[in-house]
Amino acid sequence: MTFNETIIRQLQGAHGAALRNLDSVTHEDSVLRPASGANDANWVVGHMIAVRNRFLPALGESPVWDQARNAPYVTPSTGDTTARVPFDEMRAALALSHERLVAGIARLDDAALAQKAPFSPRNNPEETVQSLLLGIVVHEAYHAGQIGILRREMGKDGAIRFPAPA
Repeated sequence: MTFNETIIRQLQGAHGAALRNLDSVTHEDSVLRPASGANDANWVVGHMIAVRNRFLPALGESPVWDQARNAPYVTPSTGDTTARVPFDEMRAALALSHERLVAGIARLDDAALAQKAPFSPRNNPEETVQSLLLGIVVHEAYHAGQIGILRREMGKDGAIRFPAPA
């Protein structure tokens, strides 16, 4: 399996977990801020999209949102939900950004993976497209799990269950 195929498989797993955790979540549910003060699900999903949007041009793909729509999802939420994207639109943007991310990654060759990354969340001057992709996989998986916890905070049953050990 190539690096690209491995990354795509991991991103598809995280995306699938996020979608399962978002099942039956309404817009009203999505903007409920947990008592702990953590970011709400609307912000978490928007943040995932905003990070993807920042990376998509490096993959030859167009962002699904413009800068103004990204803005409320770049830094942690203040709890102000007035600038939030309606959750049905959020789901569509999540799906489209995932499709574009996968399509862009599938086209990368070794030379493209070795190129300097367009940004580095860790402020690493040696960040490459390949190392940034590894970080994005962790980012996606982290937030997919976070959405599962937020789902429970909304009073919903867990969406991902495994059979009990025998």
